Amino acid sequence: MLGYGNGGKSMNTNLFESFSKKIEEIPADGIIPAVELERRILADDLAHSRTVAIKEVRSILSFCRFIEAAQSGITLSPTVLPATETAFYRRTMERLVEAGELPFGAKEKFDATFSPPLLTTLIRSFDASF
Repeated sequence: MLGYGNGGKSMNTNLFESFSKKIEEIPADGIIPAVELERRILADDLAHSRTVAIKEVRSILSFCRFIEAAQSGITLSPTVLPATETAFYRRTMERLVEAGELPFGAKEKFDATFSPPLLTTLIRSFDASF
């Protein structure tokens, strides 16, 4: 999808920004196949040491795993991701639910997976500012 592989050279692109832009541009019925393709590309890049933005890769792969789990009815362990990325994933998940690509229960699973860690992180940041 995004073609991160580059023969082992280091990457100088913002992976999340590229990923989110592509996902926003495609219709809801194309998101799940695009996310699966992205998961395979990133896994291959990691296996061949082609990806350097590990935090962004972790974020994207967490969302890929969430989509797969939501389709299967599985609940994942809570995961901490940056707030802006979590917000994008929430909008995308809501698009998928509205289009009937994910079950309605995916909203609760999303909150269980991504919201508690985000809230904890925000609370810690707030507390640290005092």
